[in-house]
Amino acid sequence: MDKNILAVMVMIILLGTGCAAKRPVLYPNELYRSGGAEKARQEIDSCLKLAEEADTQGRLAEEVAAKTGKSALVGGATGAVVGAITGSALRGGLIGAAAGGTAALVSSAIKTPEDSPVFRRFVEICLYEKGYQVLGWQ
Repeated sequence: MDKNILAVMVMIILLGTGCAAKRPVLYPNELYRSGGAEKARQEIDSCLKLAEEADTQGRLAEEVAAKTGKSALVGGATGAVVGAITGSALRGGLIGAAAGGTAALVSSAIKTPEDSPVFRRFVEICLYEKGYQVLGWQ
């Protein structure tokens, strides 16, 4: 393997792991090698922007709300059963609902738009149409 290609791949991996936002990692095909890493980065940025403008992660908020609601329901039901056994079904249900909803909301809050499968697929197709090959996301 050419030392320049290896150096570029290592640089991409290091840059990808140093940032909070996940980015696609490209296979160093002929287009990538001829245009260079900077051109590839610009193309990635362009596709990421198009995906944001297309609101491909719009369903992420709906998914968070649904997951939070379901977890609150499960937590409430579980808490009510435990509360009934220990003497206060209402109190147990309220505590369980609050705990379940909060746990789901916090776990969903750490997701980024890049975690949306639709967002990722949009970017991958955009890059494919430009001639790039996505290996994965980091």
